[in-house]
Amino acid sequence: MADGVTTLCGFHAVQVALSENQVRDLYFDRRRVDRRMQTLLDAAKANHLSLKASDKAELDRLSGGVRHQGVVAIGKVATPRTGLIRFLEGIECPLVLALDALQDPTNLGSCLRKGAAAGADAIVMPRRKGCGLTPAAVRVAAGGANSLAIFEEGNWGPLLEAMKSRGLWLIGLDEHASDDVYQVDLSVALALVVGAEDRGLRQLTRQRCDQLVRIPTRGPVTSLNVATAAGIALFEAQRQRRSH
Repeated sequence: MADGVTTLCGFHAVQVALSENQVRDLYFDRRRVDRRMQTLLDAAKANHLSLKASDKAELDRLSGGVRHQGVVAIGKVATPRTGLIRFLEGIECPLVLALDALQDPTNLGSCLRKGAAAGADAIVMPRRKGCGLTPAAVRVAAGGANSLAIFEEGNWGPLLEAMKSRGLWLIGLDEHASDDVYQVDLSVALALVVGAEDRGLRQLTRQRCDQLVRIPTRGPVTSLNVATAAGIALFEAQRQRRSH
């Protein structure tokens, strides 16, 4: 794949990229003639895109094994930016998901997808720590990477302090915390912070959190996949905001 472009697989990812004018070429299964496919093709034609009728073998090759539902697009790479604090100045009660050095692109992509679905205002991660926004993460995000404001910041500790100075309450997820996520006020300006798969929050991150919370579980299993935990916390924050 050439620099600056990536592969988007499946209807949702392609539809999001289309709405953001981030698709260059669209490959589709010529045998699929249902309404959903026709609606997508009509939108692509309206955007004057190159449409390429394909078969399953070609789509499988283009997708690299990712489930594609008969549609694959070549589009612009989602590029992380800097300047989160300036970005937050225009948001009254921001909801940020901070990913503290995740190692697995699948988990990162899943966090992006959940962040987009829950309406997070921004995703932020440390630069050169963790896996970064790889093509695999973009594919798993299923359009989330193209519809979110994603930031990579170099000075992680000072960034967390700057978010606090901006008025955000930093809530870290930790399975050993004494406070329950459902008993904490998440309707305020907030950054939910999740740690890496193997060791959780790094010490420098943990020390800057205003509060640590756990997601209550029953039975012998006390820990959740990082993306699952992030999704639960994000949707709980949105539930509380709606009730307020």
